[in-house]
Amino acid sequence: MTLPSVLLLGRTNVGKSTLFNRISRSRTAVVYNQPGVTRDLLTATIDGCFTLVDSGGLFNPSDGFTPAIEAQVQRALTSAAVIVWVLDGRHGLDSDELTLARQLRKIKQPIILAVNKLDTEADEANQGEFYRLGFEPVIAISAEHNRGIDELKQAILQVLPEGTNDPIPTVPTAPVRFALVGRPNVGKSSLTNALLKEERVLVSDLAGTTRDAIECPFQWGFKSGETAQFVLVDTAGIRKKQSDSLEFYASLRTQNALKSVDIAVVLLDATTGPTLIDKALINEVASLGKGCLLGVNKWDIAQQHLKGNGSQSIEAFQQEFTEALKRACPFMDAPICFFSAQTREGLEPLLLQLKALYERLHTPITTGALNRCLQKAQQIQPPPLVQGKRFKLYYAVQKQQLPLTFKVFCNRCAWMPPTYERFLENTLREQFLLSGCPIAWEWVEKQPNASRNTERQYD
Repeated sequence: MTLPSVLLLGRTNVGKSTLFNRISRSRTAVVYNQPGVTRDLLTATIDGCFTLVDSGGLFNPSDGFTPAIEAQVQRALTSAAVIVWVLDGRHGLDSDELTLARQLRKIKQPIILAVNKLDTEADEANQGEFYRLGFEPVIAISAEHNRGIDELKQAILQVLPEGTNDPIPTVPTAPVRFALVGRPNVGKSSLTNALLKEERVLVSDLAGTTRDAIECPFQWGFKSGETAQFVLVDTAGIRKKQSDSLEFYASLRTQNALKSVDIAVVLLDATTGPTLIDKALINEVASLGKGCLLGVNKWDIAQQHLKGNGSQSIEAFQQEFTEALKRACPFMDAPICFFSAQTREGLEPLLLQLKALYERLHTPITTGALNRCLQKAQQIQPPPLVQGKRFKLYYAVQKQQLPLTFKVFCNRCAWMPPTYERFLENTLREQFLLSGCPIAWEWVEKQPNASRNTERQYD
């Protein structure tokens, strides 16, 4: 699929190359305080959504290459899906740019004005002059100081042709690293041996047999014919209280092992149900920002018990177990898999769940899709009034992958009740199928005058 192109347009020395490097997170374009440094069209793929094109500067009569550069820019204009006109906020408008504005009004592509070199909020007073050009949005940025870049990217994604700002997810090829955590005697070592298909670690009825965090790489061939690589870390059982120094340091090694993996498989015992220690472990995994999968072991024993007394169906037992977990951890949202390490029943579904969770953790959410989801959520369920004031979300970007961290620009953080944050999180989980994925928020207040155009965009 050919990605749409976004052309950076403008006269010399307005900071197009600096902006190109900032958006592409590279140093591809040479930046130097001299007009006409960029002569060729430079391109970079941005987040799998569009191709950014840096063009040579216009209106430089001292450069013999200017006619060729302007012809090249003209060709790029015809093929661009979006045009970002970069202007110098310190210099203001000149007659050449007013002439260019009249020419650009004849084209059909959306045009975004990026007023560069507005390094501080005080500088943004110069922004008003550029509304004379007749294009919106007008976004104040500083490419050198990374101000307004997220707003600019969001504006670009909003005007891209429908369906082009959602890249095809790429599946990571690195091995799936996961740790087995749980209270003593829940079956961590038995599961390790079952997955490795060898007696790799000691298995005993005595609690506290495992003391080290044991790292075990292995390969699994699925029934579909697909093969996947995994790295399993078997950890010591966690007690409510450590009885001696060995158990204390084993617990510390378990915590360190959790920090080194992407996913924690919290093992529970199907014969006893969830306990307070299980709840504490689930909360610990969430606090570390790791993916979480709940594995319910000893499913063979539980099934035998159900068949023996005939008082409850398998489906009813699993439903009751899941509801007990939700009562213990009301905000828990993690896949649950029932299996038996002893009989190896359910191991393949467990690994399939692990693989799917790993892919969810490492597949980015595009800025366009993220904002469409959040804005729709605000329309369906507006934030409640707080002291007569209403919280307003302007736009959001994904800041990092693990945990999934979203940087959200809003009017006042104090006007957003915690319940509404939970509502937004649940909306994201449902829309993007984020079961088991940790979500973190970074709320940033924007002054009304600094976010005027973004507010208008989402009203």
